[in-house]
This record gives sequence, C-alpha cells and structure tokens, in this order.
Amino acid sequence: MTGLSGISDLGGLAVGMPAARRPRQARGAGLLVTACVLSVFEVEETDLAQPSRGRAQVALARQIAMYLHHVILGRTLTDIAREFGRDRTTVAHACRLVEDRRDEPEFDAMVGGLETALQAGLAVLPARPTSTRSQATRSQATRSLATHTFPACGTEA
Repeated sequence: MTGLSGISDLGGLAVGMPAARRPRQARGAGLLVTACVLSVFEVEETDLAQPSRGRAQVALARQIAMYLHHVILGRTLTDIAREFGRDRTTVAHACRLVEDRRDEPEFDAMVGGLETALQAGLAVLPARPTSTRSQATRSQATRSLATHTFPACGTEA
C-alpha cells in the first residue's frame, strides 16, 4: 500500500502493513510518537497525511515524527516510509535533517524533550490497546493520550 490511503485502524496513522500483522505494542508506540508530535507542532493528522510537503511547520513535524519512529522505536526506514506514504530515501533525508539541526541548542532541547517524554510513556505502554473505535474517536483519543500521558509534549495534563 502506498500513500496514506490506509488511514484507519491506528487513530489516523497510515497502515503500511495490515494491522493484524503489526505487534500491538508497536502500534500503540507509533500512536504515542505521532500524538506527541501532533501536540507539540499543533498540526492535524490529516496534515501529516498529505502527499505534498505542505507548510514548513507540517513538513518539520513529519520529519521529526519519522526521526522519532526510527530512533525511539527502532523501526526501519522502509517501514516508516510505508507508514507515511513516502519513499525510503525521503525518510533517510528527514532523519539526516533532524540530526543536522540537533546542533542548534533550541532545536536539540525540543527533540530531546520529545525523546525523554516518549521513552517515559513507552515504559508504561500496555501490551494491548483497548477495543476498536471509529476514526474520529481514535483521533480524539490519540490527542487526549498526548495531553494526559505527556505533559512534556507541550500540553497541560
């Protein structure tokens, strides 16, 4: 599957691999990464799903989300590319851009804060997510999860 036409089962996250084949904890971890990035950058899930680059803020949010999926979750560039409807080389480029910008103290502090918040949240992630819900409910739950689980992501608990 290419593109983000597979937005459905994971709260707006593209499904490159059938949901039944992805480990449940990995799906939840991906949701946490995406929710945290959406919260910090105040962008919509649909913005990340656009086939074009979009606004600079959206492109940066997507690049950081890709970077965190790779660094924090240890996902392969190919899996991330499928998830975001991009090419593997695009994901590699995004990871390089984020790494290069980490030389900037303010940017590094922001990405480091996201990494710390995500690592803390992933440590308590349940192995099985709750029952299936509609996409709208999942999207709302994803944002709520970011708010309540990750105050460090720029939202108040």
